[in-house]
Amino acid sequence: MRTIFFRLFLSFSLTILLTGLISGLVIFSISRRSVDSFRHTFLHQLHASIARSVVLMGQAAYVMRQYRGEQAFATYIHDIQSSMRTRLYLRIGTTLQPSDPPLAADILHKVDTTDLDSQTFVEEEDRLLIVAKRLQSPEGKKYVVIGLHRLGPPPGTDRPPPKGFIGKRFPHPPPPMEHEHSIWSLGGKDKEVRLLVFLPVAGMICYLLARSFSAPLARLRRITRRIAEGELSARIGASLGKPGNEIGDLARDFDLMADRLEGMITGQKRLLRNISHELRSPLARLNIALELAKKRFHADNDDILIRIGRESERLEALIGQLLTLTRGEAFVIDQETPLVALPDLLREIAEDVQFETNHQGKGILLKEMEQLAVVGSRELLRQAIENVVRNGAYYTRAGSTVEIGLTRTCDHAAAWATIVVRDHGPGVPEDKIAHLKEPFFRVAEARERNSGGTGLGLAIAHQVVRRHGGAIAFRNSEDRDGLIVEIHLPFPQLLPASLAERGCELYATFS
Repeated sequence: MRTIFFRLFLSFSLTILLTGLISGLVIFSISRRSVDSFRHTFLHQLHASIARSVVLMGQAAYVMRQYRGEQAFATYIHDIQSSMRTRLYLRIGTTLQPSDPPLAADILHKVDTTDLDSQTFVEEEDRLLIVAKRLQSPEGKKYVVIGLHRLGPPPGTDRPPPKGFIGKRFPHPPPPMEHEHSIWSLGGKDKEVRLLVFLPVAGMICYLLARSFSAPLARLRRITRRIAEGELSARIGASLGKPGNEIGDLARDFDLMADRLEGMITGQKRLLRNISHELRSPLARLNIALELAKKRFHADNDDILIRIGRESERLEALIGQLLTLTRGEAFVIDQETPLVALPDLLREIAEDVQFETNHQGKGILLKEMEQLAVVGSRELLRQAIENVVRNGAYYTRAGSTVEIGLTRTCDHAAAWATIVVRDHGPGVPEDKIAHLKEPFFRVAEARERNSGGTGLGLAIAHQVVRRHGGAIAFRNSEDRDGLIVEIHLPFPQLLPASLAERGCELYATFS
């Protein structure tokens, strides 16, 4: 969860979910109020229309009773009830017509307690609409029309359609919105289908958005690593966006910085190489002049000339190391690069250093030596490893040995040839270990001047090992008795895969 991709993916997912939830709630609230308002208005208008119809039918019933008699009035009341689901009553004075079926006492009480002269009484109770209105006949008599209308679908829609009927009947009125049809049910019966459609689509959108932001950063990171590994020509290019895009502008600024950095480092290397070459010519003439002076004046034992010769040799060694450093930086492994047998190389180095330090009571101890070979330059690898061994031989105590070992190791399924060089000297302060790879770095200036060191030996070793695709690491021993240098060189890809697998097994055994 610490990567920017997962953070962006989670942010976009939460944003979409919260936006969808809030939008759904707002839409539901607005639609619910709209539906409720429409329903209320519709019912009010419906009740008003039914009330007017009931009043008109009451007037007609009164006229029918007055001019055609009780029998016509009863027939009219019966027809209205059967066809319109409406029972009509006329209250003339204190008499209620028709008397059968009797009007409920509570309804009669509501009518009596309402001012019917100024308003029409309309009330719904259990799907029964009660309407009451006081009217006046042409003769000036007042009477009250009371109607009980049973609400429901339009009359006749509950009966089967006539034979040969083609078309649709009037639908029943929509039922009121219940809880299971609200927003909290996510759509009722099809909520699972909606979720199955919504979640993958939202997830894909979030993934693409997060990927569009994290992919340029991942490419920028890869290019940065390539530059850090020494590939100064690596560039991002215009693949991250056009001008005006923040990430694209960052990529262009990064390429500009890389161009300037490459120019500075290349110029520095060229200057160092040119100086090294240019110094060799006057140095050679200086050595010839020195030898001629010794012969002319017969001064082979002159202290001043001897000192000049010693300083000239040191300068010659410094120039040689600078040229070695330059060659190491320019070295590239290709298909024609040969294999180097490491055990033979280590034995040669050990014999040379042993011969030079034997009179000091110091020795070289070859420990475990596996038959390993790597692809590379034998000359450069010899120079690098010899610098490390000579450094250890100089600082190890008199009477002790420098230990050299060669084993297979495994790291993340990659096999390595690991050379371990350990001395028994004073070690290096922890805060200065990281600087041992830097050219001209000296742990102690006075000691290095007395030893004649230039601070280039370990820098050359680091540069050569890095150009061979390996790494070099420095650390003090756990018992504070010397420095341990580990040189890791990769196995060539042309070796069988079983060799790498065997190396992993051996590494697990040693650890």
